[in-house]
Amino acid sequence: MTRTRKQNELRATVLDQLYAKRPISRIDISKETQITPATTGSIINELIKEGLVLELGELNDESVGRKKTLLDIAPHSRYYLGFEISEKQLAMVIADNTGEIAESSIRTYQIEVTGGPSDQEIIRLIQDFLKKNSQYPISAIALGLPGHVNLSESDFIISKNPHWGQINLRTIQEAFELPVYFANKSHCLTLAERLFSYHPTDSNFIVYHVARGIHCSYMYKGSIYSQENYLIGEVGHTVINPEGERCPCGKHGCLQVYASESALIDKAAILYRASQTSLLKTLVEDVNDIDLTSLMTAYRLGDLGSIELIHTACRYLAISISNLCQLIDSERIYLDGQIFSYPVIAEQVLAQIEQEVPLFPKQKQAEIVIIPYSKYSIARSAVSLCVYHEFLDKKVNL
Repeated sequence: MTRTRKQNELRATVLDQLYAKRPISRIDISKETQITPATTGSIINELIKEGLVLELGELNDESVGRKKTLLDIAPHSRYYLGFEISEKQLAMVIADNTGEIAESSIRTYQIEVTGGPSDQEIIRLIQDFLKKNSQYPISAIALGLPGHVNLSESDFIISKNPHWGQINLRTIQEAFELPVYFANKSHCLTLAERLFSYHPTDSNFIVYHVARGIHCSYMYKGSIYSQENYLIGEVGHTVINPEGERCPCGKHGCLQVYASESALIDKAAILYRASQTSLLKTLVEDVNDIDLTSLMTAYRLGDLGSIELIHTACRYLAISISNLCQLIDSERIYLDGQIFSYPVIAEQVLAQIEQEVPLFPKQKQAEIVIIPYSKYSIARSAVSLCVYHEFLDKKVNL
């Protein structure tokens, strides 16, 4: 069926409302989008026939008049491959158009030992994964990146990390007949939170992601804010201690040198080498085996050096998140990363944020939410890129 540009835009607008506010009724979609009820109904009926939308039934309420019929996105109508490139793993999933994972695979490695992956290695992993799971009709592929992307400027990941120099993104794109999309992984997380989670309102929110680096992404009025300016969201390079340590970026006292995964592991390695009494020596045989889990085990066992590292990281993370609450209008701030999966860290950060003295009586407070950690969360969130480009991007033909 051939549609006009305007019809494509209306269809994308309706689907966008469905994803963002599901379950939702036809009349509420019409009110939110200012599309006439007749046109909204026609589009919805078409989407139901295509198997993209389903009716859940009537809303139970006490109001007088015709009851609303709630609509939702129909699962399993499309399948996509999502892939994560990170410093410690290459993860991939096959998930449907609602983010439900059907298959998954992961390859772990130590980037400091083996170096970063090549584009050919990534291509082989994806090809093997597709072949192994050929029962799923894959519509598109998306990769969540540890950096930024602009293929009109560079074929490579835009990052100061030298480990990504062997990954030509255009080479990956050209290796497949399917559409292949790329985005910064924190932007993927933010898009997935909007499209794959159930929220009663399509409100503004922040995803605050801590891994090797620290980055935040801001969903503002249904769109990710300022993706073109790579500086926006680089919260890891905001100065938290002007007299502090030198960061690889050249500044002193960046948040990243105190609270990122890589900084904590590097400092733990220094403790391992320098302190004969460090409990880390009893937990790992080699300094290269230190990870967040061994550091947190040393913390729980009372290792003084590990306790100081964790307390400092929590203090600076809390300051950074509190600052965001005052700078950006947000209903919620989602904290994502393995570091927040340890209750002692999550509790310390949240407690220190709550201790902040409010500037105004009855001031609005952003809700702080810990995203449950999964080693497949970035790969799954990359799938939301596929959903966006196939159904919600008003600049393409749907």
